[in-house]
Amino acid sequence: MTEKKVLFLDMDGTTLNDQHEIPEDNLSAIKAASEAGHDVVITTGRPEASARNLMKKYRLDQAGCRYIIANNGGTILDYRTGEILFSTGLPLPWVRELIQEARRQDVFIQTYAGEKVVAEKENEGLDYYAKKNGMERLVVPDIMAVLEREPGKVLLIDMHDRRRLEKYKDSMEEWGRDKVEMYFSSREFLEVVPKGINKGNAVRAYCDMFHIPAANTVAAGDEQNDLPMILAAGVGCAAANAVDEVKAGADYITENDNNHSAVAEIIKKFMLS
Repeated sequence: MTEKKVLFLDMDGTTLNDQHEIPEDNLSAIKAASEAGHDVVITTGRPEASARNLMKKYRLDQAGCRYIIANNGGTILDYRTGEILFSTGLPLPWVRELIQEARRQDVFIQTYAGEKVVAEKENEGLDYYAKKNGMERLVVPDIMAVLEREPGKVLLIDMHDRRRLEKYKDSMEEWGRDKVEMYFSSREFLEVVPKGINKGNAVRAYCDMFHIPAANTVAAGDEQNDLPMILAAGVGCAAANAVDEVKAGADYITENDNNHSAVAEIIKKFMLS
């Protein structure tokens, strides 16, 4: 019998194409891996609500996917039962400071309240994000007034000038050194999560929960926030369209990009061979 493996799959830019759809070859390969007795874990920077939407929209549960890692590792959940296996969030005083600095620099910032993405002003980045993630928007005068619990992350967006996000990141480096992790999930998105939360540590936590040897794991991604899991996995794979930093850390770089079923290539080579 083939030894069980686990594939940790980034969604945007890896499993999804540029139109935010899953190529049929990818979906078929995910189903084949599941039928062969392997686990395929959706591992995304998206918040829990958006990750659930992905599972439902693309019928990934019917393809055999059960577990989700969301919020860049801040949440691990069982989609089938609804059980939250792990969850952490940003303390509200820290969220307040992140928002205040974003106001000072006039950088767009958003976070999450339940199933909604929350911001203090209309913004093209908010429009893009809400549409892509299938989430309801809530624009309010003060984000802090509507937060009833610690959010899994905050997100800063600039659709045109990444340098403004880099400036914000640099300005918060000293404050956040012992509090938060800040990394890019795309050119437009700067993620802020609690210290120690990343996809790599989530891979380790999942393996500990289910007694999976690290050597039996495969991870696939394309962006800076995917690098920790690519380094943590037994085999770390970068899509052909990945940023250079991710390619440099990967054990394998696909011949195909996310628009041409890079994930199917990975599954065939490392899960089904």
